[in-house]
Amino acid sequence: MTIGLRLRQLVAACMVFSLSTAAMGQVPFVPPEFYNAIRPDFGNRLPLCLLPDSTTARQDRQAAQDIASLLLLEPDVVEITADMEMLDETGIWPFIFEELAQSCMGVLGVQIIAGEMLPDWLTISRPYFEAPYVLLSADPSIRALADLAPGSRLGVPLYTPIDTEVMVAINAGTLDGVRRLPYDRPELMASLMRSGELDAAIVWEPHLDLDRLQPLDFFAFEGNVEPLRVTTRAVAVLLRTQDEMLRTMIDEAIAALETQAP
Repeated sequence: MTIGLRLRQLVAACMVFSLSTAAMGQVPFVPPEFYNAIRPDFGNRLPLCLLPDSTTARQDRQAAQDIASLLLLEPDVVEITADMEMLDETGIWPFIFEELAQSCMGVLGVQIIAGEMLPDWLTISRPYFEAPYVLLSADPSIRALADLAPGSRLGVPLYTPIDTEVMVAINAGTLDGVRRLPYDRPELMASLMRSGELDAAIVWEPHLDLDRLQPLDFFAFEGNVEPLRVTTRAVAVLLRTQDEMLRTMIDEAIAALETQAP
């Protein structure tokens, strides 16, 4: 009997206890009869999907390797080929659903957002990678958000928790007079900084390693995002809710890796 088969039997035996914890009421809704089908036999492999153009691809692949090794399984990273520019109003969920049903047991590089409810058929592991948000400024004297003068033009990543917190801080007067200018792509932020249309920008630190942002000649100083409370962004493995025992095993593997870290 393969390790992979024993793993699936353990998951099946514990599902009756784990399914009651699923989050409810979030669209898109997937009827249980559609995702209760048995997956292909992966044998001793632990296939995990990688999102297109993942910023943390290097960390994702390393996590896949380390987690599989601790579970005595063979790592297998499956690259999702979805065209992110062509997604309709349903977003990437249909691709995630199909991949989790046919190609992999989890999806790497998914951002953890505190308080966000996942669709009822999905669950998420503990984070395996976390990095800070940083403040890039054209003026080396600006070391933190609190140093921005009234009227400063601040680039903020759109659709992120830190963007929401910036809006709250501006409305509360904490960042008095700062002008929020949201951007949807790191390369747009770099272009606006180079052209002088932004005085400063908040960016997730791993984005600075992207080839399309090189060279890093568009800012004079890299500071912190104080006084904001959201200062980091973490990523984890997304799994089907019915795979609660597998999620527990992945969580335990990540916790073990954390204790081994220097």
